[in-house]
Amino acid sequence: MREKVLAMVSPMSAARIAGIARYAHEQGWHLMIQDRLGYHPLAWDGNGVIAALRSDPVSVDAVKRLMKRGIPVVDLTISRPDIKVPRVMSDHTAIGRLAAEHFAERNFRNIVWFSTGWGKVQELRYLGLTERTPAARWVAEEEMPKTRRNDWDAFLRWLSSKLKAAPKPLAALTYDESDAARLLDVAERTGVSVPEELAILSIGNDPLICENQSVPLSSIDQNLERGGYEAASLLHRLMEGGRPPASPILVPPAGVVLRRSTDVIAVTDPLVRQGLKYIEANLATSFGAVQIANALGITQNVLHKHFTAELGRSVGKEIARRRLAKVKLLLRNTKMSVSEIAAATGFCTPSHLSNAFHAATGTTPRAWRAKMM
Repeated sequence: MREKVLAMVSPMSAARIAGIARYAHEQGWHLMIQDRLGYHPLAWDGNGVIAALRSDPVSVDAVKRLMKRGIPVVDLTISRPDIKVPRVMSDHTAIGRLAAEHFAERNFRNIVWFSTGWGKVQELRYLGLTERTPAARWVAEEEMPKTRRNDWDAFLRWLSSKLKAAPKPLAALTYDESDAARLLDVAERTGVSVPEELAILSIGNDPLICENQSVPLSSIDQNLERGGYEAASLLHRLMEGGRPPASPILVPPAGVVLRRSTDVIAVTDPLVRQGLKYIEANLATSFGAVQIANALGITQNVLHKHFTAELGRSVGKEIARRRLAKVKLLLRNTKMSVSEIAAATGFCTPSHLSNAFHAATGTTPRAWRAKMM
């Protein structure tokens, strides 16, 4: 007899449902999907539930009733830590760390977190963002009176004042694409250029939102499909009588999907900016400080002085850093082979790339990619 499984996922996530559905297909489950939980009462009888528990009382009450009947439930979120249930969730702290790494690769020193609301997920992402680098926190829910939060003019005045007063160049991590779109809108109304003065990185990687902005939004891919698949796998074990894990199963982010909103390097020295542009444009070729200095019409000594003063590292170290950053980007976000990546990033052979990568990270490119997937 086929197992009957209910997926209560609201708001609906195509990636999460795809992961759940893939596992259900492999196991031959009868899968029912329930959306808009706050509007529809639940009529269902089956063997297990995958839920995204949030604040709406209909779904929370339904899950509590099902749990009382002994039906296993796996939660996809951490929004309701008060409900004791096994969880498979995004590693939100790792998402914040990845954002910090992305900003560091682009030399940003002024960083801010922006969100309209604040809760457990926002807190974990902010903690990851600020583990090694301080960041300001702009949260509308905390700074605006409750009666004014739905007033666009009041919101515009509040966020505009923040943007005007903030040091530039500035990098912002937002809670999701909707918050990123709000920030981009206000930046344009305020005359703050994106990404030159303000780099915006969102979370969720919804292409419908990210790619339909005046400046396409870079975003962190949460690996939601893998999360859905892992949740279904855990539910399967529970339905067979297995013990729940002692702590939530954390799914690492898949990486940053780079678009125009963070495709910039934050420096104030025009000469260094030109040098960095040269490096970025020529990563697939073999070059060094000599070629950069010649292209800029200056001596190597002058070039080194400017790079050290602005970046705190030599030209050679910056070239190596940018090559490895590009390698990581391609490992995370493409299916290119190590040989193809070596050719695209200026390494003469795949073994040259592997040796340099191992020296910098302590692991091989293939092992690093597998860990990120």
